[in-house]
Amino acid sequence: MLHIVFGESAGGTLRLALRQVGRDDEVLSFNDDLSFGPINPPVPTACAVWARAELYFPDNALAVLYDGSEGFWHTARSAQKHVVWFSRRTACEFCGFLEFVSQMGRQSYEVVDLTGVENDGRSANRAILSLAELSPHEVRENALWDRAAPLSADERRRYGRSWQRLRRENAPFRVVEGDTVISASIEVYDDLLLSCLTRDWCRAARIIADVMARDLGDPRRKVGDLVLFGWLRKLIDAGKLNARGDVATPWGVEVRLSRR
Repeated sequence: MLHIVFGESAGGTLRLALRQVGRDDEVLSFNDDLSFGPINPPVPTACAVWARAELYFPDNALAVLYDGSEGFWHTARSAQKHVVWFSRRTACEFCGFLEFVSQMGRQSYEVVDLTGVENDGRSANRAILSLAELSPHEVRENALWDRAAPLSADERRRYGRSWQRLRRENAPFRVVEGDTVISASIEVYDDLLLSCLTRDWCRAARIIADVMARDLGDPRRKVGDLVLFGWLRKLIDAGKLNARGDVATPWGVEVRLSRR
């Protein structure tokens, strides 16, 4: 059995949970984040160039995100039995899943869709946004692998049409809206970032943490710290923010709203 997950954190969680119940299933992580950057076609090198130019992604982050997708697809296509894990509440996982559906064509597989699933383990009950947010214990106690079910031909076609639309639009960002993914403009996170800033100096890392905490209440705009820091730097370049310190790291720079 080959389990497909989106993101290395999700992969680590599921591997540990499976080992804890004595299963030796293989877990394969798709690390490309297709919720931002060009996807027509979703070529890793093009995504990396865009992320470096538009979001100032450092080379070490690019190597993790966009190095290995060729090997991923070779392994995925060679497997006989797949279980794909994702949530429609998180754009990164949803977009990765849509690309998987597109790549696999008519090949059959099962899906663990975590959308709307409540976590009723030892933690306080809450809706699960993604596999990555859970501990191995929570995966095991909720027996989430028992939720695996085949993806019907109708569902496969519907997801395929959705991904074709997004690829045609080829927008800078993609976010969750209702039960689907929609294209979003380059300014999609401007208001969210600016709402966490004042005219007093504050370390960029604190601003990013505040934005990500707000994401918990609005999973449609759930986004990673690298994207937020990159866009913070774009706002600095645009003159909307003042900065002092080392702008290369969120811990080394302080920002505030421009006084102009």
